[in-house]
Amino acid sequence: MKILYINPARLEAGMDAIIKGAPLSLISIAAMVPEHDAKLFDFKVDKYREKSFRRELNRTDVVAITSMTPQIYHAFEVAEMAKEHGCITILGGYHPTLAPEFVANHKSVDYAVRGEGEHTFKELIDYIDGNKSNVALKDIDGLSYKNQEGKIIHNKERHLEPNLDNFPLPRRDLLKGKNYSYLGATTRQIETSRGCPHNCKFCCIIKMWRNSDQHMIYRTKSIKRIMQEIYDVDWKNRFIFFCDDNFSINVKRANKILDTIIRSGVQNKLHFSCQSRVDTLYNNPDLINKFHKAGFRQIFLGIESIHQQSLDAMNKKNTTSEMVKTVVKRLRDLGISIFGGVIIGFPGETKRMVRQNIQYAVDLNLDCVQFTPITAFPGTEFYNEMSDKKMITTQNYKFYDLFHPMMRTEQLSSKEMQNLVAEAYAEFYLASGWIIKRGKEYMNPFGKFNWMIPSMTKLIKQGIMGGLGMLYSQGITSKVVSDELKDTNNLMVGINSDYENLPHIYSKEIQLSQILTSKKKMAKLEKIEA
Repeated sequence: MKILYINPARLEAGMDAIIKGAPLSLISIAAMVPEHDAKLFDFKVDKYREKSFRRELNRTDVVAITSMTPQIYHAFEVAEMAKEHGCITILGGYHPTLAPEFVANHKSVDYAVRGEGEHTFKELIDYIDGNKSNVALKDIDGLSYKNQEGKIIHNKERHLEPNLDNFPLPRRDLLKGKNYSYLGATTRQIETSRGCPHNCKFCCIIKMWRNSDQHMIYRTKSIKRIMQEIYDVDWKNRFIFFCDDNFSINVKRANKILDTIIRSGVQNKLHFSCQSRVDTLYNNPDLINKFHKAGFRQIFLGIESIHQQSLDAMNKKNTTSEMVKTVVKRLRDLGISIFGGVIIGFPGETKRMVRQNIQYAVDLNLDCVQFTPITAFPGTEFYNEMSDKKMITTQNYKFYDLFHPMMRTEQLSSKEMQNLVAEAYAEFYLASGWIIKRGKEYMNPFGKFNWMIPSMTKLIKQGIMGGLGMLYSQGITSKVVSDELKDTNNLMVGINSDYENLPHIYSKEIQLSQILTSKKKMAKLEKIEA
C-alpha cells in the first residue's frame, strides 16, 4: 500500500512562526511498516499546491495524520480531502488522545489512534492490508472508530512498550530535502525517553504516556540506542534537539549520555539542545559545565513566574527566583543560550503580578522567551477543574495554541490575559532593545556566542523577520506596553527578593522596516542604535 504521512499546517501565531521541528511521531510510526511505500507531506515546510497535493492523494491508499489540539481543524480539512479521493484516514497524536470522542466522531475520520501509536498503527495497517493475521478490529488496543451503526467504539488502552529500544529507528529518510530549523539553525529531533515521573494536573503528557492501571510511566532508551540515533541523523544539520519532556530529570543518566557524547567527539560536528529544570541545574552545577563540554548550546528552561506561590502550585516548590538568576548566569557565562518559558495569568496572579513576571524575563537577559497564557487542555485534570468552575471561555480548539487564552481566572478575564500576552511580547522583543543586545553578542567573532555566526543569516530571516513579522501581524507593537510596566521601579516594589536591584535596560524601539530593508543585515544594528 501507499501511505501518505501528513503534519497539518503550522499554527497562526506564537513561536511556531520561528521554530519548525520535524514530526518525529510520524517518522516513528512509518518505521513500523517499512514494507509499505511511504511519503511525508509537512504543511509547515512543504510548499502546498492544491492540484499537486490532490494528485498525491489519488496515488495514496492510507493517509496518516498527526495533530496537536490547535491543529485539529486543519487535520479534519486534510482528512476530508483524503476521503474525496477514496483514502482511508487515520488520525493520531495529542488531540486524538485527549479528545478521542470528538475526533472519532468526525465524518472524515476512519480511525483515531490514542496514546503511544507505534504498535497500534502497525496492527491497524496490517488489518487494512488484508488482515493476514486474522485480528478483529475490536482487539486492536488504543483504537477508536465508528462501527457500522455509527456508534463510536473505544477499544481498551494500549499498554506501553516497556523497552523503547525495541522500536526501529525513525524513518529519517522521509525528511530528506525538508528545511527544519530552530532559531536559524537546521535541526533534527531525537528522543531519549518518554514521559515524566511527575504528575502535574495541568500537563497533557500524562494522557499520552501512561498505562490504564498506572499514572505517568517514565521510560528511557539505552545509551547505545541514543548514540545510534545521533549517528543516524544527517550531520549536515547543525543542531540536534533532544525533545524529551525533561532531558536531565535523572541526573546520573544525563551524565552518562553527556560523557558518551564527549568521548565520541560528535560535539565537534554538531550542537545540541534540550529541555531541563532550574532546580536540577542549580543543585548540579557540574552538569552545566558538562552540557557545555558536550556541545549543548541552547537549553529550554521553564522560568514560569517570579512569584513563589505560583511556583509552588506548579510543582516547582524547590525553585526560587534566586536559583533562576544563578542558573541563567552560569549558562550564559558559558555561551549557552536560554529559551525561557513564562506563564501569563497563572491562577492567583493579578495584572500587576503578571507584569512583574514580564519585567523579570527582561531583566534575566534571556535569549528567547515564549509567553504562554495559562492553558487547560481537554482531558486533563486541570481542564475538568476549570470547567467545573466555569473558567473555560472557548471550545474552539484553534485558540488552544499557547498564544491565545482559552480560559479566564478569578483575577483576569480572557481579554485581559490576551492583552497581557501582547504586552509581554512587545516589551521583551520590541521595547527592551532585544535585537541590539542579541546582535552585539551573536555577531562578536571573539565572544562566547560566536557559534551563532554561521546561522545569523537564517536567524535574521526566520527569527527576526518571521518572529517580529508575526507580532506585527497580530497588532503587537511597543504601543501596547502599559504605563505600569514602563514604570519599572514602582512595578517591582514588594517582591520578596533582591531582584529589584538588577539593572533595567531600555533602548528605543527598533522599527521592523529597518531590519526588513537592511541589505547589510546585522551591521545595520549599530547604526540604528546610534
